[in-house]
Amino acid sequence: MKKYFAIIFVALLSLIPFTSSAQGGVKSVGVSGGYNFKAESALAGVYFQYGCNSWLRLSPNFQMIFKKHDLSSFHINGNAHFVLPLNGSINLYAIGGITYQSWRYSNITFEAGDTPKEVVHNRFGLATGGGVEVCATKSLKFMAEGKYSFVKDYAAAEFFVGIGYVF
Repeated sequence: MKKYFAIIFVALLSLIPFTSSAQGGVKSVGVSGGYNFKAESALAGVYFQYGCNSWLRLSPNFQMIFKKHDLSSFHINGNAHFVLPLNGSINLYAIGGITYQSWRYSNITFEAGDTPKEVVHNRFGLATGGGVEVCATKSLKFMAEGKYSFVKDYAAAEFFVGIGYVF
């Protein structure tokens, strides 16, 4: 069922006309760091953003959740940001997207005396949230995001901050 929602979401995005405007074609790359509440652990990531027009931005990213209590994960996200400019340097944005997550449990034993094993669960899901960004200069911006991922057995909230280079 989730696959159908992802296909419908991508199909709807493809119907949006990507017209040029003052912010159309603006790109940025950056790094982020934060906290994942499911794993109760720190996360780090990299992102790329492409401004399709003044109100829509595509933002794929990759995140790594560091191992804690023998649980770690990586996420590949395809997000769309719906941007609301507040003034010349501050923007609010809503986030909607799809996510692929791979959760890894280490040192799992099923019975006493077993050799510890590793268990991996791969899941697709949907993500939603919001963020704020501050453009410090024409080529430097700071951002803060809160996001919730709807993923079977691994639904979780995340909060992170980042810095990006705009070009």
